[in-house]
Amino acid sequence: DGVTQHFLPHDFDPPDFALRLARKDVSLAVEVGREFQVPMRLANMTLEEMTEAMNRGWSQRDSRVAMLLQEERAGVDIRVPKEQIQAILDSDRNA
Repeated sequence: DGVTQHFLPHDFDPPDFALRLARKDVSLAVEVGREFQVPMRLANMTLEEMTEAMNRGWSQRDSRVAMLLQEERAGVDIRVPKEQIQAILDSDRNA
């Protein structure tokens, strides 16, 4: 899944689904929500995060790269080496 492949190891290149495409989809959803007067709070916040990430030049990176913004605000670095992730996944499969 994207969290174990991209976010945890901070490996956003090459993308499975580019941020620019994900932002376009969320933008379309927000537009439809406005058209039908449906509150879209989470989608609006997500769109803001994606826009900020795009403004940092991350448009071609995997869409999960936008989650780094929250890491930055929180002052934490959530990073797990790929080997450690794989070992955990392997142990789950063998359990």
